[in-house]
Amino acid sequence: MLNIDWSAINWLAVLVAAVVSFVIGGAWYAAIFAKAWQRLHGFTEEQVRAMGSNPARTFSILGACDLAAAVALGVLAQKCGVEGLVDGLGLGLWCSVVALGAFVVSTYIASGKPLGLIAIDGGKMAVCLLVIGAILGAWR
Repeated sequence: MLNIDWSAINWLAVLVAAVVSFVIGGAWYAAIFAKAWQRLHGFTEEQVRAMGSNPARTFSILGACDLAAAVALGVLAQKCGVEGLVDGLGLGLWCSVVALGAFVVSTYIASGKPLGLIAIDGGKMAVCLLVIGAILGAWR
């Protein structure tokens, strides 16, 4: 069984990293890439409004996912002996490459999604993982 030293994880850094990731996601999809994301999916304005019809549910799930990613990277940082900003960025980069290469790209290609969505969604994931890793690494 994987031996995790839960006391070696900086839980405040994990929480801050999750909040920062959540904010990045909000800016990424609501401000920076909103129209391109909507167009590439082929969603109408009504469909986008319907997706946001229960913001408490949506934001709770999104926040929980950001927290889960930060906890997972916190565990990996502890297990890999991440010390410092550069190590944290490296961890975030490796997680981005593996997650994007193994899952996002293959899933989007296999489902016929436009390449632009890989850039938008995969880019957001990569940026968030890099930032989470940087925060966790720097705050050790």
